[in-house]
Amino acid sequence: MKNKKLLLVVLALAIVTSLTAGTLAIYTKTVTMTGQVEAKKFAFTADGNIENDAEAINLAPTESMDYLFVVTNLDGKTPAEVPLKYNVAIDFSKASDNMPGLTATLYEKKTANGEYEVVATGNSTITYNDATEANTAAQHDYKLTLTWSGTDNDGQTVAGTQKVTYEQGLNVTVAAEQAV
Repeated sequence: MKNKKLLLVVLALAIVTSLTAGTLAIYTKTVTMTGQVEAKKFAFTADGNIENDAEAINLAPTESMDYLFVVTNLDGKTPAEVPLKYNVAIDFSKASDNMPGLTATLYEKKTANGEYEVVATGNSTITYNDATEANTAAQHDYKLTLTWSGTDNDGQTVAGTQKVTYEQGLNVTVAAEQAV
C-alpha cells in the first residue's frame, strides 16, 4: 500500500510537472518582424523642342520640318518600377486644313547607330503606342517630320495663306499608364 501511495504521488508530480514545464521556463523569446509598405515608383517624362521652339510651322511646297522629342521612364536616373504603356497622339488637323497636302511621318530611333525607322504616318493625325519595361531605364527618341507637298488630292497646286496658332497648329500629347 505504501508503494501504491508512492507511485500515485510520483505519478501526480509527473503530471503537474509536465503541465507547468512550459510556463516555468527561464529563457523565453518573442520575435516581431516589421516591414515597410510603399507604392512602386511610377516615372515618366516626355520632352522635346515642339513646346520650346519659338518658330512657327513655316513650309513652302516640297519642304519638310523636323521636330524631335524624347520619352523616358526615368525620374532622374531611377527607372520606373512598374511597366508602362504610353500613347503618342499627334494632331495637326487645323494646319492640314489650311495647307492641303500637309503630311507627317513619325520616326523612332531603333538602331544603335542612330538611324530612325518610320513607325506611323498621317494626313491630319497620328497615333502611336509603345511601352517600357519595369526596372529598366528606357529612352525612346522620336522625330516628327512635317512635309508639305504643295498640291491637293487632285494634284492641283495650292498655296497656304492662313497662319495657324501654336495651339491649333501642331499638338503632340504623350500619355502613360501602368501596364497590367
